[in-house]
Amino acid sequence: MEDYNENNIKVLCLGPKGSGKTTLLKKLQDVEEIDNTYSPVPTMGTNIFTVRYQNKTGRKQTLLVREIGGDMASLWTNYLDGIEKVLFVVDTSNLCQISAAAVLLYTLLADPRLQDAKFIVVLSKMDAAYRQMRNEALLMLQMTRLRKELRGRQPPPPAVLEASALSAPAESAAQATNITSLYKMKRSSPRIDPYGTPRTTAEEMDTEPLPLRTSTN
Repeated sequence: MEDYNENNIKVLCLGPKGSGKTTLLKKLQDVEEIDNTYSPVPTMGTNIFTVRYQNKTGRKQTLLVREIGGDMASLWTNYLDGIEKVLFVVDTSNLCQISAAAVLLYTLLADPRLQDAKFIVVLSKMDAAYRQMRNEALLMLQMTRLRKELRGRQPPPPAVLEASALSAPAESAAQATNITSLYKMKRSSPRIDPYGTPRTTAEEMDTEPLPLRTSTN
């Protein structure tokens, strides 16, 4: 394992057990690790992921992300000090889990140590979900209500992005490419889709993305 300084870890990746956190971060590191034979193992404890990329000026950057297992949700609060960005991953193919995910998300948003942190809600496993499930997930997460309550505040409401490890429609791929825009992010107000749920596209986020290649299979 590479050496790292705990004080340099400013990003957390959180979410319920089995939501796709490890797969997401592994794909950000190296898409070649993720194929049809990949079988993730539930995270026991924490993992530190090092993501390397080039910014818009061509300068090489390194981002340290701490993933904490969903089974450790009761201990997440031990890792919130100094955190600037939060990736919150939700499995859209498992509607039974989303209500619990909403409770966890709102608990994090209410924590005073994260009052200045920027959140990205990642709807994962979109290859296993149908389109309506995405909208049901956002409804259960009460994203429209959250957007209204936090309108005009800083930081702005959580951005919503979609991700899939194995298949990526054009729109999802474009958004997944910008998941790591959490390094530098200035979000605009989300658009509202026909179902009344907020959507924030990569273009609207005015981001400095990290390269995330998608499978062409």
